[in-house]
Amino acid sequence: MNDRQLDDRISDLVRRVALDVPDGLEEKALEAGRTPVMRADTHTQRRANRIWPALIPAAVLAGAAALLVLPALRRPPAAPITEIRTEFELADKNIKVIFFQKPDFNLFKEN
Repeated sequence: MNDRQLDDRISDLVRRVALDVPDGLEEKALEAGRTPVMRADTHTQRRANRIWPALIPAAVLAGAAALLVLPALRRPPAAPITEIRTEFELADKNIKVIFFQKPDFNLFKEN
C-alpha cells in the first residue's frame, strides 16, 4: 500500500466508527485547520520583548546621570568663622571694650 491508499483506509475506518457530522461542518473545520491562526497577543509580546533590551542601557545611563548630578545638588559646606567681634560699653565710666577672637586663638595655650 502506498501512503495515499493508507490514508484513505484510515479515514474510512475512522468515519465508520464516528458519529454523523452535520452537513458543511466538516468542510468548515478542515478549512479552519488549513488556515494559519494569527494570535492577537503575539504582536504585543514581540514588541515587549524588543523593549527590554533597550531599557537596560537606559537604566545605566539614568544611574550614571544621577551619580553625576547628586553631588552638584548638595549644599556647599558652611564657611568657617573668620573672627568673632564682641563689643560693650561702660557708659558711666566712658569706656568702650572690643574683643576680637581669631580662629587661631586657643584659650588653653600657654606662651
